[in-house]
Amino acid sequence: MNRLALLIPARDAASVLPRLLESADQDGGFDEILVYDDASSDGTGGVARRAGARVIRTDVNTGPSIGKNKLAALATSEWLHFHDADDALAPDFVDRTRQWIALDGCDALLFGTEDRDDRTGAVLGRRTWDDAELRTDAVRYHIVNTVTNCGVYRRDRFVAAGGFDSDPATKYNEDQAMHLRLAFAGLRFRADESTGVIIYRRAGSMSSGRPVDCARAQVEVLARAAARTGARYRDEIGSRLWRLAGVCGGFQDWVFVDRCLKLAAEIGYGDPKNEHWLVRALAAVDATTAVRIRERLIRLLKPGLREGMPVVEAGKGR
Repeated sequence: MNRLALLIPARDAASVLPRLLESADQDGGFDEILVYDDASSDGTGGVARRAGARVIRTDVNTGPSIGKNKLAALATSEWLHFHDADDALAPDFVDRTRQWIALDGCDALLFGTEDRDDRTGAVLGRRTWDDAELRTDAVRYHIVNTVTNCGVYRRDRFVAAGGFDSDPATKYNEDQAMHLRLAFAGLRFRADESTGVIIYRRAGSMSSGRPVDCARAQVEVLARAAARTGARYRDEIGSRLWRLAGVCGGFQDWVFVDRCLKLAAEIGYGDPKNEHWLVRALAAVDATTAVRIRERLIRLLKPGLREGMPVVEAGKGR
């Protein structure tokens, strides 16, 4: 059989969970819906139960990665889809999923995503994933691309690969960490170009409200990928590390700037090809100086780009 489970980590999500559960009520729908009530104080569990979901409650906030792994362990279906409580599903998500898994040609299926403004519902953008590139080299693809929670996974292979990484260092980039873990384990990835997941964007969400932590988590994930692959993906990892060095520099998080540049150098990425020619020239002499000078020039010539950005104190954070 190819039973399909919807697994939802939720914390204080009583106001948004009904939208997701309503979108999950589709023809030939999910065979089971499990909700991880992560120490909510607003009746999230009750909302889920009234909709027919099975609720697993914890009284201590553990975070979404631990919750998702717990749900995966308790699910009885052969296929799993994880979904944030404040997002929604496209109307044909289940039907298209069942068509794919009936073919038995993949272990992980990625759907396109559509971003919408949470307040107005306006479409902000769409994104799809490249099926051919995923089939060619899934590890490379997940280094270059941060794929969100838009996938469906064969349960036995997902669990055997280790599921989500619950290390706090990857907390704000757990989706990329998980997809790389599955790719390294040899799971067969495919992509459906249709929109399957609707992501509602709002100010103050876990990702938008913590840009520094998100950047640091990406550095951690890339560092682990580099440790496993050496120079094999030098250009892919190196260019992302330089981009993240720019992000961290914007917050004057020089500890992580230096970590990015050190990691890039260790895998042999010394010439940041995607950077401005002046930065490249300076980097040939000293990379850390190049990034610091670039940041000073941005603040001098384009101060609006840094307006309102907090400064990270040295030694603070992870």
